Amino acid sequence: MHSAEFDFRYDWISVTLNALESGFKVVQEKADAEPWFDGVWQIEHAESILGVAFIVTQTYILGTVEDLNKIRESNGKNPLGKVDIYSDAPQRLSNDVSSVLLINSIANYYKHHDEWDVWPTNLTGEILNNVGIGKDTEFPCYVAATKLWDKNDIGNLKSLLKIISDWREYVLTKYK
Repeated sequence: MHSAEFDFRYDWISVTLNALESGFKVVQEKADAEPWFDGVWQIEHAESILGVAFIVTQTYILGTVEDLNKIRESNGKNPLGKVDIYSDAPQRLSNDVSSVLLINSIANYYKHHDEWDVWPTNLTGEILNNVGIGKDTEFPCYVAATKLWDKNDIGNLKSLLKIISDWREYVLTKYK
């Protein structure tokens, strides 16, 4: 077994996502205490929590690609491109978009959207458009989350962790 097969990132990402989940509890406490703090305010606050969660998971995803390519190289195989690996996931969404490609794209959106004068025509913009997220989408991270896991359980970031850890196991098994 190659050392890169061990998922050493799982612990830190699990702790990080648990910490972010506590933000959803704070939002709910505020909603319970303040009558004016309605669903729109809750989603607005959730948007930032989800954006950060997507960036954290993007880091995990990229690390998985690096691990996979280290294993491949040690086995005498050529490395694979990250978009090719992101595009292959056991969970497919609308228009056959891979869940991991959506996570990567929404993380890119959250990191860079304030810099954009127009909606991008690159892969990020294309993937988001393919799943129904565009320049007029009010809460893109929230919408992406509802496409990835149960809308009634948005505050459960363990669902996001499961998507990426299952994907890691899938691509390591398939491509190593």
